[in-house]
Amino acid sequence: MDPRERIEAFWSGERPDQIPYTIYRWSLWQRGVLDDPAWQPMYEAGLRTTWGVSTFGSRTKNVEHGHDSWTEEGQKFERYTMRTPVGEISATSREGWHAKYFLETAEDYRVMQYVAENTEIFRQHEAFAQAEQEHGEHCIVHAGLGRSPIQTVLVDYAGLENFGWHVAELEEEIGALCEALLRNLRRAAEITAEGPGRYVSVLENFTADTMGPERFRRYHLPVYEELFPMLQAAGKIVGTHFDGRLASCKEAIAGSPIDLLESLTPPPEGDLTLAEARAAWPDKLFWSNINLETYELPPDRIRATVLEAVRQAAPDGRRLAFEVSEDLPRNWRESMPVVLDALRETQS
Repeated sequence: MDPRERIEAFWSGERPDQIPYTIYRWSLWQRGVLDDPAWQPMYEAGLRTTWGVSTFGSRTKNVEHGHDSWTEEGQKFERYTMRTPVGEISATSREGWHAKYFLETAEDYRVMQYVAENTEIFRQHEAFAQAEQEHGEHCIVHAGLGRSPIQTVLVDYAGLENFGWHVAELEEEIGALCEALLRNLRRAAEITAEGPGRYVSVLENFTADTMGPERFRRYHLPVYEELFPMLQAAGKIVGTHFDGRLASCKEAIAGSPIDLLESLTPPPEGDLTLAEARAAWPDKLFWSNINLETYELPPDRIRATVLEAVRQAAPDGRRLAFEVSEDLPRNWRESMPVVLDALRETQS
């Protein structure tokens, strides 16, 4: 099998001739190493990059978007503003990281709800072929659906600190905004189901510590149960980016229609070993992140750690792929080839 065929076999729950290994293409670009010649021998050894692309677009009506930037004490700040007939909201970033989120008050929620209700989702299927052409043969392009409504509120609009008290004090406002966002996500899912790409990534950035099982069942499961079967009926494999601690929600996840857990990370970052994850979710696909600390180990211990992870998650060689998903290892030129060498030992 070539590397693309291995990924296809993994998605199908079949046994590839060896466990696949990937890395987000954007992380190479972000670190300025996309064109480093050290990648070529790794591509030849089976590594592939991945790139998610939305096959839908969005536009708003009756909303004025503003953007300005400035430098303060050597740091770059950017402010994004949305002005509507019902009010104005803004968010600020510092050096690319959130400094102020859009949602801080009940009134902010009502403005964002107006924005969501005045958003049109439209077909943009050509973006997939364009991405494949742009990123070349060593990149696996897949469809991206974005986040579920509650994760959009938490990650993009409110932030963890605000969200902590919003769920207690602004429950009605959260519910109304999530309903408006769901209407848009429903249309995006319909367009994605009709479009190209076999794998669909739902970029949740979920960790159970922020929700707990009760809120997971309340806010996440109904969205998954409505939208994922639509995608699966169209032949799609649906994966959620669950990169945090998951143990408290493992029973709810087991009963969900999620096909694939992407960025699944064992301890110490996560709280389930791959053996525990496999016992909890015997039929789900794992696109597992290798802990960054593993790459700092001596080569023989990297090899042993990777092969032990294979033993735990895929004793039959099925339903497992590895990836670099959270950050590029500091010593990637030396350590990632060791992972590739270890995975050659998984050849059937």
